[in-house]
Amino acid sequence: MSINRVTHITVYVTDQDEALAWYQEKLGFEVCMDNDEVVSGMRWLTVCPAGNAATQFVLMLVREESDKSRVGTNLMTVLSSTDCISDMARLAREGVDIVGPPEEVPWGLSGVIRDLYGNPYNLVGPG
Repeated sequence: MSINRVTHITVYVTDQDEALAWYQEKLGFEVCMDNDEVVSGMRWLTVCPAGNAATQFVLMLVREESDKSRVGTNLMTVLSSTDCISDMARLAREGVDIVGPPEEVPWGLSGVIRDLYGNPYNLVGPG
């Protein structure tokens, strides 16, 4: 096998502009790609942690009523932080849903948040 990394994680959204604002304002992500030329008739919008385009989050607009059940159902995604405590405190001040405040775990510090659609993210960092 020659698989060596994850490049894209799909996050289903009901409003791409709203999702984009949340990921930029709350998580500090930046736009990697925003166009309608990748797939005809569809806006291809990806964001990533600032300076790290190697892993992109596809903010995928649900197009069919039957697909709306996908919104907010992602499994836990782990995000690395160099300062988990400060990041979690800032997110709390900004009204982000804190599921579990940062606590010491065997691998360092860990806290859990939810995005605007309810998808869980585990922020982990050194202890």
